[in-house]
Amino acid sequence: MRAAAPETPCLAFLEALPVAQRWQRARDWIARAPRPFFAQLRARRTALDCGAAILVAGRAEVEEILSLPQIFSVALYKPKMGEFMLALDGTEVNYRDKAVMRAVLSWRDLPAIRDLAGAVTDAALDAGGGAIDVVASLSRLVPLRIVQRFFGFTAPDADLLRWSYANQFDQFNNLPFDERPDAEAIRAAADRARQEMRAAFAMIIPARVAAIEAGADLPDDVLTRLLRLHLPAATGFGMDRVVINVGGLLIGAIETTSEAVVNALAELLGRPQVLGAARAAARTGPAAFDGYVWEALRFAPIVAFMFRQAEADHVLGRGSPAESRIAKGRIVLPLSLSAMFDATGVPEPDRFDPTRPDQTYLHFGRGHHECLGRHVAGAMIPEIVRRILLRDAVRAEGAVEDGGTPFPTAFRISYAGRSAGAAEPG
Repeated sequence: MRAAAPETPCLAFLEALPVAQRWQRARDWIARAPRPFFAQLRARRTALDCGAAILVAGRAEVEEILSLPQIFSVALYKPKMGEFMLALDGTEVNYRDKAVMRAVLSWRDLPAIRDLAGAVTDAALDAGGGAIDVVASLSRLVPLRIVQRFFGFTAPDADLLRWSYANQFDQFNNLPFDERPDAEAIRAAADRARQEMRAAFAMIIPARVAAIEAGADLPDDVLTRLLRLHLPAATGFGMDRVVINVGGLLIGAIETTSEAVVNALAELLGRPQVLGAARAAARTGPAAFDGYVWEALRFAPIVAFMFRQAEADHVLGRGSPAESRIAKGRIVLPLSLSAMFDATGVPEPDRFDPTRPDQTYLHFGRGHHECLGRHVAGAMIPEIVRRILLRDAVRAEGAVEDGGTPFPTAFRISYAGRSAGAAEPG
């Protein structure tokens, strides 16, 4: 008689299963109880083959995977992203496009991005009159306004939200190991969104070029900067690259920001002993406060793992007790949440410590695939949360809801008025 599957993570039960049957149970535990499950995986020390994917839990091994993009590739991106640079490691396109986009994503914009994030947040809270759904009224709205003002993608709100959602869902949450029954519908929605995005750019770009040539007073945004570069044709960075890269900024901005804001806020509101200190730091200003958000996201990150594909046989952690052989072609999941709780790299990992150094965190990835927009997100995400905590008597009015999707769909909070610190500059 087969033993009943335990509701709480039990590595011994998982390892007793045939390899091909492990992933369904492992995936459930990753969704429901990742930290207890990952603690058991770290104690195991070696990678665990779950059939559909190999799970890697140790900090050193996770960082090894992320540091070897030619061995552990993002090949799974390619069917989703096509000619976007993130899917083209080791090519001239990746080298060139990343350089161009870093040049136009100026750090000089960051104070203004932070100010706009704060102003939009304050306005939404004022309009809410003491109670809002953070997702519907705030966490998607702020990055939407950043996309429109600083990235220059000036399409209607509903269109931008739909395009971002459809592509983010398909590209990062509709992979073979996700085994979604609605996979084809998700892919089709993303295809339609990309077609609509291209049609929008076919109207936006000629109008912007004409305005530039006419000497019009235009916002200094990413799209305008790209169009003013006048790169020689020999560089290969033509209008097609402008479209695909500005579209990539949209796809990467909205849902990720929304989830980070919701997760960090929910984590802080659920920790009464931390919340008081976080609110005091919020009144002091961003420098004192931001660490609370990044530490909250260590406990509740937007993703528990990244995904890679082995392009060659590789011995992971060679010579260490965690040595594991990874065969070419296997899908590997470096468990970033687990790595941020590995005591070999994170002292006292179960303690909430907002003063941890930046290298503790894997929120923006590591190495070659570190998030291109990390500095924009680094200004926007903590400022949204800070402005919320400057309100008096902030509390959650229920759990975060996801509506069966990979993203938060609702998180209701209440608050009373504005705290004295809200008047301080951001």
